[in-house]
Amino acid sequence: MSAPGSRTCGKPAGVKISLAFADKETMGRKLTITITVDPGAKEISVRDDSGTERAVRAVMVFGGDAEQGVLYLFGYGASADAAWAYRQGLLHAMEFDDPYYKNFYKQCACQIAQALDPRAFRQETDPWTVLDRWEGEDPGRGPWN
Repeated sequence: MSAPGSRTCGKPAGVKISLAFADKETMGRKLTITITVDPGAKEISVRDDSGTERAVRAVMVFGGDAEQGVLYLFGYGASADAAWAYRQGLLHAMEFDDPYYKNFYKQCACQIAQALDPRAFRQETDPWTVLDRWEGEDPGRGPWN
């Protein structure tokens, strides 16, 4: 039997996803995650306090407080493996309709789009253009005066 919050997706590669912290019951309690990096052995181990442990080839940890401008970033191992894990997390969010992870990936997409093009979400226009558009959308009300 798998650990609480741990699932094995029915993927051909046998992808194992650990989600102890996404469970609503466990989000209300303290959670400890230990990352052990052994460069000599080229091993990375991730273990949580529920006993779930994974040997991985890459790990990325990032945390932030946007209001306070605080960023924590740590990465180790093969970037392609970390990116693969990111993708698997997205697939999990969609497959299991997980609202927490779906929102996380949506926010990531918005942040990436804004980083690549700061104008991505700006809709600059002048007031007259907006009024003209509104007139066209509601022709029964007459012109704006």
